Amino acid sequence: MKSVRIRKTLCLLLACVMMASCLPSCSEAKHEATTSETAQQTKREIPRELLNVDEQIKKLNNIEGNIWINEDEQYKVKLGKLRNQIKDNVSVRGSIIIATDDDVILASGTRLKDRDGNEVTPHTTYEIGSVTKSMTAVCIMKLVEDGKIKLDDTLGDFFPEYGSCPFYSEVAPITVRNLLRMRSGIHDFVNDPAGFWGEETGSELAGMGLVTEEGFNGFFDKYGDKIVEQAFCRKPAFEQDKKFDYSNTNYTLLAEIIEKKSGMSYARFMEETVFKPCGMTDTTCMKNGNVQASIKKNAWYNEFNSSKGCGDVHSSVVDLLKYHRALFGGYLLSEGSMNEMMNFVDDYGFGWQQMDEWILHGGSTAGFSTFNGVLNDVNGKRIYVLMCANQGEECVFSLIVPMSGLRM
Repeated sequence: MKSVRIRKTLCLLLACVMMASCLPSCSEAKHEATTSETAQQTKREIPRELLNVDEQIKKLNNIEGNIWINEDEQYKVKLGKLRNQIKDNVSVRGSIIIATDDDVILASGTRLKDRDGNEVTPHTTYEIGSVTKSMTAVCIMKLVEDGKIKLDDTLGDFFPEYGSCPFYSEVAPITVRNLLRMRSGIHDFVNDPAGFWGEETGSELAGMGLVTEEGFNGFFDKYGDKIVEQAFCRKPAFEQDKKFDYSNTNYTLLAEIIEKKSGMSYARFMEETVFKPCGMTDTTCMKNGNVQASIKKNAWYNEFNSSKGCGDVHSSVVDLLKYHRALFGGYLLSEGSMNEMMNFVDDYGFGWQQMDEWILHGGSTAGFSTFNGVLNDVNGKRIYVLMCANQGEECVFSLIVPMSGLRM
């Protein structure tokens, strides 16, 4: 989930990355994925070599503390200044992995303690915030592939029980596709509290929740189970599909749709669809108390009642690499589904952004910031750049931007 302190900084902060092309999987989809084509094209078993991240890290050279690098000749240019930046720059605090589908190029855990007082490692778990959204989108596309929903199904199809709400007729036509692409017009229940909750109720969150853990979590203890109903009780900011407007509410509604159509809890469906197939043993969904990394003074750990579907996943950079390799390798979704996910409109797809040569999405909570990005090497390899930290989003992206020089 985007931090309550962040207002669409992702695009602004990455605008300085001067690149020009896109991953092959980002080409515009020619047609919507259908059940028949996706069932035939999805690769069901993920090759072990994509998931053996620990074995690949063991082959690296440890240069200092929890910093390991690949000394293969082909990566010398890539690592260049970067290894020294991570080794010597005291502002680099957190866990980082840079890798291809075949190799880990660099792995580190530096200058940050976990909750037990030990230095973090690539296996340390963090709140990953809005990086959750791409996983929620994968779950939705799996339901599409299984014929349980369609991208053009509407909120009215899923939630007829709210037909008496004052703005049901305006909200009901919003489609699954509109939610995935952030083009619904539904106000953000965190970052636009007055627009979503109304002036009186929203002032509780605007006045208290942005400042203290008690205020923020207390607000969602009172109102967290009312998000779906409230979406039909407030007039959208604009008619669906007219423009892009980032809203966490979209992905919370998608999580509710997953529960309605899968017959499982959102957390269980996420585990069965993403975590287990990818071997993500460090990763959980809708679970409190299992984040290992420490937070800065005056920050706090998020309660998942304010982040379902949009920011509730906790993970490590090792597990995020497994997920990226499986997803972009075509082992979680079919080619048709991936084309839909990476069909960017106003630079936003399904839980992913397109920014020059990056395919990426950031994540920020009250205590943590995460970057997950994919670059396409001119030699045809994908390069994954993953960082989890307890620093602000601005600091994380200022460190990540120079990594655009990783391309050969």
